[in-house]
Amino acid sequence: MEHDILKKGLTNAEVLKSRQEHGENILTPPERDPWWKLFLEKFDDPIIRILIIAALLAIVIGVIEGSYAEGIGIIVAIALATGLAFINEFKANKEFDLLSRKDDEKDIEVIRSGNFLKIPRKDIVVGDIVIINMGEEIPADGLILEAVSLQVDESKLTGESMPVSKTVKHGEQGASTAYAEYSVLRGTTVRDGRGIIQITAVGDKTEIGKTARAAAEETGDETPLNKQLERLSKLIGVIGFSVAVLIFDALTIRGVMNGELSLS
Repeated sequence: MEHDILKKGLTNAEVLKSRQEHGENILTPPERDPWWKLFLEKFDDPIIRILIIAALLAIVIGVIEGSYAEGIGIIVAIALATGLAFINEFKANKEFDLLSRKDDEKDIEVIRSGNFLKIPRKDIVVGDIVIINMGEEIPADGLILEAVSLQVDESKLTGESMPVSKTVKHGEQGASTAYAEYSVLRGTTVRDGRGIIQITAVGDKTEIGKTARAAAEETGDETPLNKQLERLSKLIGVIGFSVAVLIFDALTIRGVMNGELSLS
């Protein structure tokens, strides 16, 4: 039976049925905030808030003394810092999305209806017979049907730098590694050898797809560091506003006493 699978692979009808049942081999991109929200987030940085307070102080002093150079300079610094950070992040997100779409178009060698074909990675379905060679990234989760000196780098999922030996399943095998020795996972890379696998999961149902979704979920819980930064930001805001009011009052009183300002 296994020999027939290796020889023939899926038919066109089986491919369509599998795609309907299990979906496409595409990872759902993470939800991104609109550009305006991305820009406003740059002002959450405590350093930017300190600069804003400093700019307000400089402007208040400038109103009294007639010199606005310092206030304008700080505002320009804030605009440059937030603007460049926003542009860099926005461009990085665009480039990441473009790279992901490009990766989905990479050719993968499969066996279908008894023929060797090259198809885009996104078109792979559960049940497909895929040939993997040294240097290639594994396109989806699968079970090993044939392996010749197969070594796979699983560092993207496990953090382990050393490649793992992979082999065909023979009876009950112990779990000596993070993932079964007879399985391969999307996103890992063939470091040596070659093999033939049968796809068992595609897209978001792959191990790396599940990990990406779990990482993208917001728990709503603030970390201790975030709580401390939030308290610090509020404290800086209160102190800065209070100092600005005191300076304004002091300069106003001095101006009145010196005859530079008139209350009438």
